Amino acid sequence: MRSTLRKVWQLFAPAEQRKAAGMLALALLMALAETLGVVSIMPFLSVLARPGVVQENPWLQAAYTGLGFADTRSFIIALGIASIVLVLASSAFKTVTQHLLNRFVHLLRHSISSRLMARYLAQPYEFFIHRNTAELSKTILAEVDMVMGNLIQPMSQVIVQGIMVLAMLALVFAYNPLTALAIVAVVGSLYGLIYLLVRRRLKRIGTEMVEANRQRYQTCNEALQGIRDIKISHAEAAYQQRYQQASRTQARHMAASETLSQTPLYLVEATGYTGLILIALALLLKSGDVAHVLPALGLYGFAAYRLLPAAQIMYRGFARLKFASATLDSLHRDMSLPLPVAAPAKQPTILPRQEIRLSGIRYAYPSTPGKAVLDGFNLLIPVNTSVGIKGPSGAGKSTVMDILLGLLVPQAGTLSVDGQTITAQNLPAWRAAIGYVPQHIYIADASAAANIAFGVPPDQIDMQAVQRAARAAQIHDFVMNELPQGYGTPVGDRGIRLSGGQRQRIGIARALYRDPPVLFMDEATSALDGATESAVNEAIRALSGSKTIVVIAHREASLQACSRILAIAKTS
Repeated sequence: MRSTLRKVWQLFAPAEQRKAAGMLALALLMALAETLGVVSIMPFLSVLARPGVVQENPWLQAAYTGLGFADTRSFIIALGIASIVLVLASSAFKTVTQHLLNRFVHLLRHSISSRLMARYLAQPYEFFIHRNTAELSKTILAEVDMVMGNLIQPMSQVIVQGIMVLAMLALVFAYNPLTALAIVAVVGSLYGLIYLLVRRRLKRIGTEMVEANRQRYQTCNEALQGIRDIKISHAEAAYQQRYQQASRTQARHMAASETLSQTPLYLVEATGYTGLILIALALLLKSGDVAHVLPALGLYGFAAYRLLPAAQIMYRGFARLKFASATLDSLHRDMSLPLPVAAPAKQPTILPRQEIRLSGIRYAYPSTPGKAVLDGFNLLIPVNTSVGIKGPSGAGKSTVMDILLGLLVPQAGTLSVDGQTITAQNLPAWRAAIGYVPQHIYIADASAAANIAFGVPPDQIDMQAVQRAARAAQIHDFVMNELPQGYGTPVGDRGIRLSGGQRQRIGIARALYRDPPVLFMDEATSALDGATESAVNEAIRALSGSKTIVVIAHREASLQACSRILAIAKTS
């Protein structure tokens, strides 16, 4: 439990930790208000059962005399109204406190998921090579909700209701210590025994549920993204079976968790009712006067009315804490991912004026550290020239491109621009000078203009720059003549309404939107037909004197516009 509390506390930002302390103070006040509401029933029931108590009890007598009551009937009515007001005020305060607590918890959900998203986006490119994107989406969208709903919210309820239970027990203890101890022994033993019996199973099914949820997200992601291949391969049934199996496992474990967390409720309710009857009979046998029994019975009954639901909420909270512990471990691990050193704000763009150089590059992927893709690799790219890189698959062409882009950090060697080494600190300034066209273009479910001006808010898109880039990429005529709303036409999720060549030309226009001085193209013309590829090559040839261009391709035809071609051989 201590480890769980520490991990949860570390998920909070400093401001949220301060707010959590404020919520604790509100919970204490709420417990005090509840206690006053319960206590207020005793004077009313005492005077109602035997009006002579007013003269026997010094507190009641002082209130009766000080407030100027003339008869006990009006005093009884006043006591009843006062009790009602206190209980209503207590309930109102409890409602406000519960709203503030719920608001804190749900804003915390927003904060944690947003900070986790930011932490993922801040990770180096290599991180995403080894982590499944469906798993990352699941953590942001599902596991944060799971931790909030099954851990942090129950934990907040455990704390709030725990304070309530302590307040009720303190009240009963002040009235009759032996009865209070008996309540603690009976109720505590029931809940404690049941929790000891189910906690291992809760932890086990919680771990299995995390894995089932991961498989559910991954299967769904793969099925929807690969729908064309799935239909051609007749793999619908296999993916449906995989999803159903994972979804069924998750559903069964969620149901088991709910059942195990609710198990003691009916048993404890029956025990509480039985205990209340036994207390009433014991008090009656002891005093023989119902006037003494009724106030005590009212106190115990009202205390039980507040105590037993609070105890059940506490038990359910502990059960859900155990169930969600595996999810917390996963979320805490990812929230502890290192953040890169923040780069200085508003760095001037690194504009190459003489050369871009790779010197002594050695790179091996983390999965095969002993097998270098590049070893002692050197490359000189004069400014305002076009360099083509060719070679067989696996020779390291795309690795060279990723190092030039700063996506991969070599184990040895440097990337430099005009003698200035590119580091993590000045990498954003270097990327500001780059336009990049990958082999596989990501198309967002947005308009053609928004996809060309990718990442620019819609109200800030420069349509002149969009059209200039589209003309250079040979896509302008298609957009204006074939799309019903021109540049405002939505192109569908992942560009499903576009052909492969059209998606590729959208990607080229995107790279040219900001008119960058450096243009990197990684198999950028592989999806183009011969005529369009020739037109793009002409565009590259026209840009070669004003931009520095690096083109990676398999086909010789894709490199015709390059002024220099470098062949990379595959390392043994």
